[in-house]
Amino acid sequence: MRKVINLEGISLTEGHSGLYLEVEDGIVRKGYYYALVPVRGFETLLLDKEAVVAPIITSRICGLCQITHSIASARAVESAAGIDVPEEAELLREVLGLAVRIYNNLLHQIVVSEDVFPDREERFAFIRKVQKVRKFTGEVLESIGGEIIHAPNIRVGGISEPLEDFVRDKILKSCEEVKPIINQVFEEFKEGLNKFWKREGLSEDFGRHNLPFFATDKFYGREIDYRRIELKYPQEIFDFPLKREVTSLFPFIDGKVVETGPRARKVLFESYKPSGGIKELHFLRALESIEALNRIEEILSSRSFEVEMWNRTFPTSDGETPGVGVHEAPRGTNLHVVKLDKRGRIVYYKIVVPTEINFMVISEALKGIPASKAEILIRAYDPCIVCAVH
Repeated sequence: MRKVINLEGISLTEGHSGLYLEVEDGIVRKGYYYALVPVRGFETLLLDKEAVVAPIITSRICGLCQITHSIASARAVESAAGIDVPEEAELLREVLGLAVRIYNNLLHQIVVSEDVFPDREERFAFIRKVQKVRKFTGEVLESIGGEIIHAPNIRVGGISEPLEDFVRDKILKSCEEVKPIINQVFEEFKEGLNKFWKREGLSEDFGRHNLPFFATDKFYGREIDYRRIELKYPQEIFDFPLKREVTSLFPFIDGKVVETGPRARKVLFESYKPSGGIKELHFLRALESIEALNRIEEILSSRSFEVEMWNRTFPTSDGETPGVGVHEAPRGTNLHVVKLDKRGRIVYYKIVVPTEINFMVISEALKGIPASKAEILIRAYDPCIVCAVH
């Protein structure tokens, strides 16, 4: 028996999204996952603004992915204008991005904890441990970025405030204190996920796909040729009525659907051999939090940051040369492209976020799974719909 299922609003995810399923005998034969959030028009809003405000404005795209947009935006403007950024500033930006990675990854574990830990007391005990680590990352964001949510210290040209040695030493001490906690959180989450998989009767390769992967770096982000990315409109992919309802674009890299995020970084930069299922994706995201904490400690231990870290050169360009800024966000590769004129004003701006990239990956992974388990699959990708419709 064949039927069509349309769902609006997928629980335990960030933002309003939709799910379209063509189901036969309870099995998904075709599935689409997409955004339903109204377009806010940040790319248009930025036109004719001075480029120095781009990191500030783009950080308002999302309250979860704020730092990653500021970093990618600042790097895009610097690329277009040929501005050299002090090495210490780039390293502190990396620390901020890693803190946000941990902050977001652990928030994802809180969001899915209702699935993983059905016992209320066990769930709350787990969340309390998670929040201790997230409190630490909040302190890192505030100390280096200036605020926990929107970091005013990220500027075009670097970081506006030096990091005093005594503050750095305090962060390093806190790193040591939260290490055993984050490792315990990882083990408890892993055990809970294994039990959840057993309760749901899911196979180890549930949600498997054979798509290629896309990432630019393990921790920070490297510039790429943005022309490799083709953006398709809903009208090019969907039939009625979806092509009028869907609000997101769909990026293709080198003409292909690709997965970005924790698994992609493992595959491309650690020669990891993926099994392909979404259980693995949960584990690798949790593991990235531990690796990010270790990298923060490594960076802050490497030198003093009580130095000038802001190249105050006013950004200008020829109106034609594109600047590309990339940051490896918690959910995958986040890319900003900008063109500036001789006045230092923005004449072109384009943003491609990881959830946009993963929309079609989710659609591919839905094929062949029980329709009743579709939302479990979607949650594994930790989609940020608000970012996707910027």
